[in-house]
Amino acid sequence: MKIVLTGFMGTGKTSVGKELSGQLNYTFIDTDILIEQKEGMPISLIFKNKGENYFRELEQATVAEVSELDNVVIATGGGVIKNKKNVINLGKRGVLVWLKADPEIILKRVMLEGGKRPLLDVEEPLHEINKLLEERVELYRQADTSIDTTYITPGETAHEIIEKLGLKSERVRVDLGARSYEIIIGSRLMQKLGLRIREFRPSKVAIISNKKVFPIYRDSILKSLRDYNYDPEILLMPDGEEYKDLLWTYHFHGELLKSRCDRSSLLIALGGGVIGDITGFVASTYMRGIRFIQVPTTLLSQVDSSVGGKTGVNHPLGKNMIGTFYQPSLVVIDIDTLKTLPTNEFLSGMAEVIKYGIIADREFFDYLTTNKDDILSCGDSIIHVIKRSCEIKADVVSKDEQESGLRAILNFGHTIGHAIETVTAYKKFLHGEAIAIGMCAAAELALKFGIFSSDDTSLIREVIESYNLPSLIPGDVNTEEILHTMELDKKVTAGKMKFVLPEAIGKVRIEDNVDRQLIRDVIESCQI
Repeated sequence: MKIVLTGFMGTGKTSVGKELSGQLNYTFIDTDILIEQKEGMPISLIFKNKGENYFRELEQATVAEVSELDNVVIATGGGVIKNKKNVINLGKRGVLVWLKADPEIILKRVMLEGGKRPLLDVEEPLHEINKLLEERVELYRQADTSIDTTYITPGETAHEIIEKLGLKSERVRVDLGARSYEIIIGSRLMQKLGLRIREFRPSKVAIISNKKVFPIYRDSILKSLRDYNYDPEILLMPDGEEYKDLLWTYHFHGELLKSRCDRSSLLIALGGGVIGDITGFVASTYMRGIRFIQVPTTLLSQVDSSVGGKTGVNHPLGKNMIGTFYQPSLVVIDIDTLKTLPTNEFLSGMAEVIKYGIIADREFFDYLTTNKDDILSCGDSIIHVIKRSCEIKADVVSKDEQESGLRAILNFGHTIGHAIETVTAYKKFLHGEAIAIGMCAAAELALKFGIFSSDDTSLIREVIESYNLPSLIPGDVNTEEILHTMELDKKVTAGKMKFVLPEAIGKVRIEDNVDRQLIRDVIESCQI
């Protein structure tokens, strides 16, 4: 993101900007210094030799240039805010912070700097400061938030900005060029959402959630948004995987049209994987695509469905068979939501976490074993668990956004897992529970292929069971129904059944054509 510091001279824009960029590891840019470098002379001489109009034109061009940058802190000249074009440019994917201070403090700071400010080259500089502040105060109020620097240091000001924006959190970047976005992970982020979405300058905001989740977070999220002048449309659906379908998609499209949401609008997906999937699908299809933000409230959605841009809805013949690849603009993971999560929902999310260790990181897999108690109690380990899971997925997605090759490894355990979900009508197992069974079955299949050891096959089952997740297929689930459903899966190509199989914990490979009889044998051997 881009943080823009505006305000009158002497309010600390440069000193705060340097402190802030250092703490965030962002690039620091001072527009006045850039201008001086371009002209080869100080601002005071530009004013004197070429006049204020010339300076303001140069300033506008400089602002337009730096406004295209990302991960920067920009300190602007005191008069930048007077030009509407400057405000618009700086506001693109950026948050404007107004630094203010008492006039007497401003004068003191300017004098300590040497007092070489063109606009204060008058007999009564304090009077001039008051006059200019009065003229500009309404302009400064165009900023998204403000901080009074009168009695605090630049370091304290930087800390307050970081706190307001939730930038103290852990961050993971999904690198997809122009579609890149950030995942932020931390506590009390729901309360900071209003300011964070200012960078997107939405014309309208709509929240899509369900009737179970929304009441829990209603007060905190609405206060956050309304504090920054957003009065969102609230669109709710029933809770449950069975409602993730085209009928509810059509309903949401209609509600957005009724509320006059346009292409500059922003959707917020507040909930678990069902909400994230359907909101992303609605965003990708409404007016051929509008922006959306993921605010996942379950561990499963935090480590999986909210990251990577897969959107979709279910069909009676298969899970997620209708959908798009469409990236969010931001993912906000507030770990406080896990405090209200039922135990079985939390454990369901751990299945996907375990998957990341198996497919990409043996050390992380071992971490899940040695830190199990702290993870289950949502201790300090949980932020590392979520961050590392997101890092692994972000790395894979960055290399293969639309699953043309590498990204398929994220489907480890999903081929059989999705089939189990479908044949049980999404009512017997939570998603992660089905995937846990699918991972155990895939490990058994790899063992029969002769590419995976029996010790690691047993270890995967032990870790899954240690997190109170199922590892076997119930005997009342028909093998032939599972096989038939798998054949309809979107991962089947030209009739060939594709599987992600482990070679070692931390390394997997894709088998493009697995014998159906072998699959049948494994399914039957994995049944209770």
